[in-house]
Amino acid sequence: MKEIGIYIHIPFCAKKCSYCDFTSFENKEKQVEKYIDTLKREINASTYEQIVETIYIGGGTPSYIDDSYIKEILDIIKEKFRIDKNAEITLEINPRNCR
Repeated sequence: MKEIGIYIHIPFCAKKCSYCDFTSFENKEKQVEKYIDTLKREINASTYEQIVETIYIGGGTPSYIDDSYIKEILDIIKEKFRIDKNAEITLEINPRNCR
């Protein structure tokens, strides 16, 4: 069976960096919950049957949002997809946002 990778984009940042070409927004904290709910609905609507070998959560700055949202995203991915037992899971962080 073919293996796939999943990329999750979290477009929120404390500050938009001048060099960043990715879609990202600062001062949009009120939009985070709505974005995560929409993202979870999209994951639930997926119909892929392949084995997931990588999960990459990038942005923006994923570590900027509350880590409970990251857990929710990973939990729903684990429910919806078959994850390889040696899957690589990567999360972009800003050391200033580490708790």
